[in-house]
Amino acid sequence: MPFIYRNTNLHPLELAKSPSECKSKEEIRTQIDSIDKEIISLFGLRFQYVSEIVKFKTDIESVVAQDRKDHVIKQRGEWAETHGLDKDTFEQIYRFLVDHNIGKELEILEKR
Repeated sequence: MPFIYRNTNLHPLELAKSPSECKSKEEIRTQIDSIDKEIISLFGLRFQYVSEIVKFKTDIESVVAQDRKDHVIKQRGEWAETHGLDKDTFEQIYRFLVDHNIGKELEILEKR
């Protein structure tokens, strides 16, 4: 089985076949579904950290953290580019994700 290793201590994603080993659309779709399920799981884990970081923030400015936001979006675009992906697309994805998380952090902050 091919493995995709992540830069974490989590278990690697196990795939039944590499892309070139797939012999049908269905096999490819099955592998894509497995990858997407793992991506969603990782976003869930990421959000747990986002929820916890609010403990260390005291106001709207610290939640928005514009310099950090700009850095994260730029860096994720660069990471995407090193993997042959479109930088602008991934910057848009992360801009949406970070903006969504800022909204959730503000909700948590308001409840304190």
